[in-house]
Amino acid sequence: MSLNGKNYKIVIIGAGPAGYFTAQAFQRAQGDDLSFAIDMIERLPTPWGLVRSGVAPDHPKIKTVSKVFEKIAKEPNFRLFANVELGKDISLKDLRDQYDVVVLATGASKGRKLGIPGEELKNSLSAAEFVPWYNAHPDFVDVEVDLSSDTAVVIGAGNVAMDVARMLAIDPVELDPTDVAEHALIKLKQSNIRTVIICGRRGPEHAAFTALELRDLPKLENTDVFIDPKQIEDAIKHIEEMDEVEKDLRSNIEAMKA
Repeated sequence: MSLNGKNYKIVIIGAGPAGYFTAQAFQRAQGDDLSFAIDMIERLPTPWGLVRSGVAPDHPKIKTVSKVFEKIAKEPNFRLFANVELGKDISLKDLRDQYDVVVLATGASKGRKLGIPGEELKNSLSAAEFVPWYNAHPDFVDVEVDLSSDTAVVIGAGNVAMDVARMLAIDPVELDPTDVAEHALIKLKQSNIRTVIICGRRGPEHAAFTALELRDLPKLENTDVFIDPKQIEDAIKHIEEMDEVEKDLRSNIEAMKA
């Protein structure tokens, strides 16, 4: 597509962060002889995607990025059409016929399969199901979550894994003032979970979570965090052999040692 002296009609499918930042990129690219009319289509009645349904309710500050989205939406060249589903209410062909550019920004709606025995057993959930369940996403209200056992296992070592572990370990009373889903709060208050095991595929030096997320865990009431010291020692030795070490990696290891 040649961007020369024209008003282009853009449609973005998906009103999550990717969709809004795409719209922002088009808005910033405008000039005296180049402009964009941007329409955004969202299947749900509300926008913002994972900012609304993927952020842990006890971390509301992360949702402040929604102010950026509001600013984008206030621009005169932007329109949002909610409750419109691609393939049902309108076809991709129709959009291609009516717009110069079609951007698909729908994200991943399903969790990635691990390919391990027992993955299909009852109460084995992807974070892509569990997180929107406690965040009141309308598609996940009826997800069956059984918290009657005393142990939960979280597979993964990223910030989402930390969120899930924290939500399982937190005293539900702390969630009362948050916007956690009511059905999830009831379940969490009835939970028998007393041990949460976090399993990472590789060593501590490869963990993808941030030190801030890790440090939040021992701050919880009645919660102790145990990390295998031998793994930390091995990680430190591995880091010392590296030519360059990122600051975030050092922060993570320091947080694990604390």
